[in-house]
Amino acid sequence: MPAPEPCAREELTLAVGAETLAADILGSTVGQSVHTLVLHGTGQADRQRQWPLRQSLAARGCASAAIDFSGHGQSSALLPNSLTKRLDEAQAALDRLTVAPRTVVGVSMSGEIALRLACRPDNQITHVVTLVGALYDGAAFALPFGPAFSAALRRPHSWRDADLLPMMHAYRGRLTLIRAAEDAVIPAEIAELIRQHATSASHCRIIDLPGVDHRISERSAQDPALCSHLATLIAA
Repeated sequence: MPAPEPCAREELTLAVGAETLAADILGSTVGQSVHTLVLHGTGQADRQRQWPLRQSLAARGCASAAIDFSGHGQSSALLPNSLTKRLDEAQAALDRLTVAPRTVVGVSMSGEIALRLACRPDNQITHVVTLVGALYDGAAFALPFGPAFSAALRRPHSWRDADLLPMMHAYRGRLTLIRAAEDAVIPAEIAELIRQHATSASHCRIIDLPGVDHRISERSAQDPALCSHLATLIAA
């Protein structure tokens, strides 16, 4: 597969609370609306991790928006971070950078963020794609990242107590839950649990990627065939 052609990129900043978030829109042409938001994971991640995937989306005519969450990439880090804060930042990006009907892609930590956005009917999200998506104990969601948050995550099968699960009954759009067969971070059961609770979804599919571990963004950046496959699943 040849490398994607260069495409238009608009750099932006978003003020969300006390933070200033770096953002961009990739692949939008004059008069083209942006319907897709891509949310990066945790650790050392930022929006650049999904750059090759977003280029592949743009080559399919699918423009996308992305942000660096506070504390990541080029965004500020003035206040303590939490999953609740991440959700607020993602909501602001969705409101200001995209229009309905929307697709949201959540990687790792942002899997639950994307799903929570989708459970808000006013967001008019018709397709959610999670890439090795995480699920969190409800007790951990508002905790600042740090020792207490980590301790909550270490409780065995804590994700089974996710507040998200009963919320999923309200979502009526499509779900694409992508798992990595060699993932040692996210239990495979999480996707099954989400599917069981997404009783109103118009369609739900679980896609397993053999030979891929949790570092799906890095792998797809080096593997054009995988990158193309993921873009097709998102843009379909």
